[in-house]
Amino acid sequence: MINILSYISSDPTIRLSQLALIILGIVAIYLIAITTKDILLRTKSFWYQACCILLVTVVPIVGFFLYLLIRPARTIKQRDMYAMLQRITPAQP
Repeated sequence: MINILSYISSDPTIRLSQLALIILGIVAIYLIAITTKDILLRTKSFWYQACCILLVTVVPIVGFFLYLLIRPARTIKQRDMYAMLQRITPAQP
């Protein structure tokens, strides 16, 4: 059995740095998962999906905020619903 505590330093400064890196890693993985789920709902373009996920993977926190700026405004379902409403609603003069 591997003792995980043996990897954590006994020096408080290094231990704090290790815990900060662990938390940063968890946040980065969470942001990548959220981005992946969101971009898959918003576009069918593989290259756009890959670029957005790669952006958040390479630069986790800043990349996520950039992703929020460049992502499509509506999901695929919202665009389809809007198009369907436009077809069935008569044009207003």
